[in-house]
Amino acid sequence: MRLVPPEEPVKKIVFCSSQRFRLELVEFINEFREIVRKNRKPFMILEPDFDTTPKEFLNLSEKERLQKSAEYRERLIWDASNHLFRRVKIADIVFIFNKNSYVGVNTSGELFAAAVLNKKIYSLEKRIMMGQYPDDLYEEPFVSFLIWDVAKTPQEFFEKICKDFEREKKIK
Repeated sequence: MRLVPPEEPVKKIVFCSSQRFRLELVEFINEFREIVRKNRKPFMILEPDFDTTPKEFLNLSEKERLQKSAEYRERLIWDASNHLFRRVKIADIVFIFNKNSYVGVNTSGELFAAAVLNKKIYSLEKRIMMGQYPDDLYEEPFVSFLIWDVAKTPQEFFEKICKDFEREKKIK
């Protein structure tokens, strides 16, 4: 049984987010995955390899995390480069899960890598806020400028990328 017409290529979608929102991101991805499955679309979902670091640790600033844990510091190098240089590089679409508009330094790096690689970038919210979450944030207007479109729900994201792919097929 063939699930996808052979002429429809697989589209790779990578999700990027601050680890502090990993539970919410997993919910979003699972709902998106179910929509993809029901609609039998050829989307490959690439997601972060978040570990089981305690939420209390993740709620610290990046500076505090790096100061308090040599293990985190070492693991960060592998995790960030793996996500940046492998997943973002092969993806067709990048989704920035910027809950409350927030992105951390690593997600910001993923966003810039996606822009340099000419990926289509979607986000949960249009504004990009950086800084000490949640009380000392500032807007990064240039980073916000890199966002192609916003999708507040998995269903909306699915509909927008399907529409974009249909538009691309007509152009070719």
